[in-house]
Amino acid sequence: MAGQPHHSIGEVLSLLQAEYSDVSISKIRFLESQGLIAPERTPSGYRKFYASDIARLRWILAQQRDHFLPLKEIKKRLEDPGFTIDVEPLDTEEPVAAEPTLFAKSDKKAAEAPAAPEAAEPEASDEEAEGEEAEGEDFEPVEGLSAAELAATAKIEVGTVRELDRLGLIVSIGRPGSAAYAPEAVEVAEIAAVFGEHGLEPRHMRMFKVSAERQAGALEQIFSSRLAKGGRSEQRARKELKELVRLGEALQRSILRRSFGDSLD
Repeated sequence: MAGQPHHSIGEVLSLLQAEYSDVSISKIRFLESQGLIAPERTPSGYRKFYASDIARLRWILAQQRDHFLPLKEIKKRLEDPGFTIDVEPLDTEEPVAAEPTLFAKSDKKAAEAPAAPEAAEPEASDEEAEGEEAEGEDFEPVEGLSAAELAATAKIEVGTVRELDRLGLIVSIGRPGSAAYAPEAVEVAEIAAVFGEHGLEPRHMRMFKVSAERQAGALEQIFSSRLAKGGRSEQRARKELKELVRLGEALQRSILRRSFGDSLD
């Protein structure tokens, strides 16, 4: 794809935020880590998103937002041999920086500054363009805590954080070689700390993950089917799902109480 127009991950975020308000650089990286997108990388490791990558990403986000499809089902559909996505060529006439970005203040200043004449700036070579993209990505914020920060916050060892990550109890959202963890990971890490006080290791927590994933899979399947039939608003569907999760937690507590008797009261 050399020579074709492309965008950096920050520019892709600017393109998508107006339509998908919950998208973030961390989410894009997470989708990549799950194998749903595979942007090309420069020799220095920076991502290059072509029109086909952006179209694929838009489709994934739409399936999550509009149809509540789980990532497993989305990936299955993407891997179907007959599956295709309409790809629109990238708009290279207007700078992407004009869109809202994470750097709103600096973008506003840039927008207010008088535009330089087109001929005043020579066309950059491929090497220079790649360097500019890399420089821009160096300043992307990584939303999350490093392994060391997470360990310090939860008062556990860094090795325990790595084990929680390996078991899938927390999910890394950082770039390769520089993992970062979302705020939700703090709660899991703190639970792991209490488990450790009782002589239990992260591997003992995996049974809760397996149980929760089975419940989530069943609920996702039910709600995907209901939404496919139509007649249910997204807000109503989310409210019903939240209520079923609450009832499921109550049911689980009831079963545990029945197993252990009055000692859980």
